[in-house]
Amino acid sequence: MNNSVKKDLGWVLSANLAEGLPYAVITTLSVVMMADMGLSNTEVAAWTSLLAMPWSFKALWSPWIGDTRRWMWLMQVALAVCISGVALSLLSSNWLVWCLIALAVGAFSSATYDIACDGFYMKALDKDAQSFFVGIRSTAYRLSMIFASGVLTTLVGLLSRSNGGDLTRAWIIVMLGVGGLMLIFALAHRTWLPHLNRRAKGRTVLKTAEKTANEAERSETDWVGAFADFIRKPGLWFILLFLLFYRLGEALLSKMTILFLKAPVETGGLGLDNAEYGLIYGTVGVGMLTIGGILGGMLVSKYGLRKCVIPLALMLNVPDLLYVWMSIVQPQSRLLIGSLVGVEQFGYGLGFTAYMVFMLQSSQGKFSTSHYAILTALMALGMNIPSMLSGWLQESLGYTQFFWAAVACTVPGMILSMILWKGYPRGVKE
Repeated sequence: MNNSVKKDLGWVLSANLAEGLPYAVITTLSVVMMADMGLSNTEVAAWTSLLAMPWSFKALWSPWIGDTRRWMWLMQVALAVCISGVALSLLSSNWLVWCLIALAVGAFSSATYDIACDGFYMKALDKDAQSFFVGIRSTAYRLSMIFASGVLTTLVGLLSRSNGGDLTRAWIIVMLGVGGLMLIFALAHRTWLPHLNRRAKGRTVLKTAEKTANEAERSETDWVGAFADFIRKPGLWFILLFLLFYRLGEALLSKMTILFLKAPVETGGLGLDNAEYGLIYGTVGVGMLTIGGILGGMLVSKYGLRKCVIPLALMLNVPDLLYVWMSIVQPQSRLLIGSLVGVEQFGYGLGFTAYMVFMLQSSQGKFSTSHYAILTALMALGMNIPSMLSGWLQESLGYTQFFWAAVACTVPGMILSMILWKGYPRGVKE
């Protein structure tokens, strides 16, 4: 590892930890918090799905994010204020309104930080360094997800146990801690992040590369041209159907599996407390999801998407039956529950790889960045809309029938996978 790489390693790690943490807090940790505060499954699923929308449309305001270094630490300050605001909202009798406002502003701030962080990464590092840090960025992001979903949820559980079951106080302490952590990130990055002008001084190659990147970026902001080119893509109807329906079953499950694990046994759930949930779902589950994603990437890289798509789609969808079984039997062995959740998340990691590779291949062309942004927005909509309705559906059907419905919703994705395996649309790599 040369000196330049060593110098950049610290800020690359910290910047991506700061990227994943607020996303996990707003989209996943808030599910647990709202359930603990007494909201129904319908309310929890609807509100948390709406809060995820800014990440679907962040490309719309990305052209206005100029000084990426400044935007990064400013958004971290904003996130520190917003997450601390979530904590303080729990002291109010009208807590939900203030909590949703803080989370919504935090979601826009986090999505904006994502734009700035990605842009800064592209400008601060040359091509070789960018390639070197890809795996480190991904690892840092996953670690922040484990920290939020696993460590923080477990901490809430332990604090509530030590405070006689006072969940509100536990959540206030944890959210204030996250807000403080984001402020530390902001203060550190205010001085730690390299100054692009200084770094580029005297480096003609970097200046030329940055100029080329800026010119490409300007061409990518031609949204009219990019969208016109997008709708002329061959096989567009299949691309849209695949993005919207390949993960339909998983979209229904995304919020309800969390609520099912935590729901009292007498209401059909498994009765995990926050400490148990944090260990099983937030730590083991996310860890197995990460391993599945890595293995899936290796398989697709070696054999190609078409040959892998059906096995990976089966790995994504078949483990959903485990939740049907758990809702019928309601096992109380934490080891068994953790094992089944790990298997399901491992399968999800494998199956999601095919989806991501398909999206990357479908975005290739003159406006690849803009097309990828459009596809990312469609991907998020394909998850958020079913997820928004999942709470209402679950409360209407009960957990067992709801999980059967989720399994039925995997059929369109399997059909589309078979069409892709048969060779449509053209251009998909073998």
